[in-house]
Amino acid sequence: MSAKKLKLGAFILMILTSVFGVTNIGIGFYRMGYAAIPMFVIGGLFFFIPFILMMIEFGTGFRKEAGGIFTWMRHSVSTRFAFIGLTMWFASYVIWMFGKALSMWVPLSFMLFGRDITVIPVTLGTGIDFGPFILGVVAIALVATVTKLITFGSARFAKVAAIGGLSVVALNVLLLVGGVFTFAVSGMTLQEPLTQASLAASPNAAFNDIIPFLGFMVFAIFAYGGVEAMAGVADELEDPERDLKRGIFLSGAFIVLCYIIGFLAVGSIMRWSDFPAEGITSLSALFIIMLELGRHLGGEWLGQVFMRFAGLGMFLSYLGAFIALSYAPLRQFITGTPSYFWPERFQRENENGVRIEALKVQAWVVCLFIAAKSIFTLINPEGAAALYELIITMTNVGMTLPYMFLIYAWYRYRNNPALGKDLIFFKSAGSVLLATIISLILVAFGNVFTVVAPFISGDISTGVWTIIGPLLFVVIAMRFKIKQEDAH
Repeated sequence: MSAKKLKLGAFILMILTSVFGVTNIGIGFYRMGYAAIPMFVIGGLFFFIPFILMMIEFGTGFRKEAGGIFTWMRHSVSTRFAFIGLTMWFASYVIWMFGKALSMWVPLSFMLFGRDITVIPVTLGTGIDFGPFILGVVAIALVATVTKLITFGSARFAKVAAIGGLSVVALNVLLLVGGVFTFAVSGMTLQEPLTQASLAASPNAAFNDIIPFLGFMVFAIFAYGGVEAMAGVADELEDPERDLKRGIFLSGAFIVLCYIIGFLAVGSIMRWSDFPAEGITSLSALFIIMLELGRHLGGEWLGQVFMRFAGLGMFLSYLGAFIALSYAPLRQFITGTPSYFWPERFQRENENGVRIEALKVQAWVVCLFIAAKSIFTLINPEGAAALYELIITMTNVGMTLPYMFLIYAWYRYRNNPALGKDLIFFKSAGSVLLATIISLILVAFGNVFTVVAPFISGDISTGVWTIIGPLLFVVIAMRFKIKQEDAH
């Protein structure tokens, strides 16, 4: 009896729930206002759709081989190229862990206190703000606790991850439905006027210069991150040849539409100027939006309920994702690469199938990043708000750079007649070249401007920290020895 196949509607829903997120709307609206909309449309049309088609071609071509994206890049380019690309991919998750361990307390703060207490100075009567340092200690404790929990096996934390996923879905529905309802009952008017000027310029002074404005593109691309994982379910569709392209184009159009509706929904709830002038970060913007939504629908009490529900939902989501992503990328990194890369102790598993030694090393690296940043902030305080903005930017750069490796490897794959190709969406050599160039330019463009902007403005520290994480891991990857038979 054949296994039950995946229907087109379920495939579209899987893509939607794994890609679309209200936090992207909150951060995007706070940074850019309505000017985020064109960026998200460009990211959806010129990155999301072609990139997922590339990855499905890639994934189905190597469906019978283990190793995931490492195998794809290894056969298409070389082992060294693949290892550097995979290292950058893994580094992006290490940077993500570093950032999330520090920032996930913001939603918890909104849930418990109705405001972000992480930005409140803690001087202890000394005149020195120990807040970032205390936050670092709490973050290190989280990393240690999660690392210990993972050693007991996935069954112990799978439910937490599932609850976190459901929380995100609930928040997505609440913001979209609530915003549309607010728009309807307000006489079809927007609190934040939608004009040609508002689509072209950010109301945020920090983002209305040309370079940070263009650098926002990397965030718009990041909003569609994780879509490469959908390559793994291509074979499960009832009719892959018919449904894959339809599902991708429909889901892409639907996600772009949801983002547009989301930004307009926020604009129907509040003006951009309603954000507090101080004590707010991109991360906390969503909670201000949910507060205003509740006020519109039922008054202050409902606003507090919505804001605290958003805090609970995002905290559970972050916690579930933090637990799951603390080990899944690490396992892929080690099991997907040649065994001679790693010391024997890194390859040993405990009774629960967990590579404890490798997990411990990862935890130490993340904790060292946290400690270094916390001590630096204590010595040379720049404010917690600047810290959160830096973390978001660093994460976006770290997670988009590996896409460039994958896109180039796919181009080499398509131009190598010796490599099997089960599914082909780009029929001609011209379409392959065009898709490669557009996707590479888009990712490179956003990353370059994101990295360059702080240096131009004189913020050398932010510029350095934006690139130091990925660069460090690339240097480490270059030090690994490649056996002669793998050196092609």
